[in-house]
Amino acid sequence: SLANAQFVNEKPISELDADYLRIWSDSGPLLSSKITVRVDYGQEGRIPQITDNRRRVVSFNSMITVLNMFSKEGFELVEVVRDSKDETEVFYLKRKEGPKRESTNKEETTF
Repeated sequence: SLANAQFVNEKPISELDADYLRIWSDSGPLLSSKITVRVDYGQEGRIPQITDNRRRVVSFNSMITVLNMFSKEGFELVEVVRDSKDETEVFYLKRKEGPKRESTNKEETTF
């Protein structure tokens, strides 16, 4: 339901106009084991964090929680790259392939 949906730039994740994403975690509040996550899908401006329908930043228990959420929204993990400068792990995702649609205008060849 939209009440539980997660958003990026005020768009539900399921409606992002992107086939590829790059996500990484910010540390959550000090002394918290929770993380917040930024999503880059090629948009302009600041890289936004994942928010709820009231624009509040959402905290997650772990990156696995986030990856499972993106999987349910139709994305799959492609690669994880560790940034050597700040030790951040960057996760690259792509939209899952849908069922192959068969062309409806097949030309039949008879011999």
